Amino acid sequence: MPDFISNTIQAHIAAYDLDENEYKFLVLKRAADLYIYPGLWQTVTGRIEPGETALDAAIREVKEETGLTPDDIWTLPYVANFFNIRKNAVSVAPVFGFLTEYKKEIELSSEHERFEWLNLSDAIERVVLPTHKEGFRIFFDYILSSDDKDIFRCNGDKKN
Repeated sequence: MPDFISNTIQAHIAAYDLDENEYKFLVLKRAADLYIYPGLWQTVTGRIEPGETALDAAIREVKEETGLTPDDIWTLPYVANFFNIRKNAVSVAPVFGFLTEYKKEIELSSEHERFEWLNLSDAIERVVLPTHKEGFRIFFDYILSSDDKDIFRCNGDKKN
């Protein structure tokens, strides 16, 4: 029987592009020399380190992989799950949404070789994994286009 583990996070990043008057979503292309999913287009993912909360891990991973600092953070009403064949485990990952300043250039870590800011439909089309596609949809539907997003807010009493 497989184990059930929860030691990873998924984070979706959006920014409002004033020139195009729409939200843009950050997608990252994994480096070609990586063992797991080389060249795959994805959102930010990462491991939760010992003693770290899932939210702390998401904030750290976003900063490490993109150099971006969030203006707002929400926990999405969605949990990503997938089967890890190497560990014979079902992995469950909390999913977060980050709103940040739109920057044409960001600081990528060595884990990624390219990035693009895309509109929602293009971002969903570009990423490969089903949980990443669904995460973008939920981020837009439940947070970015919702009046009730404050119930999911992670960073205090800040209002949009």
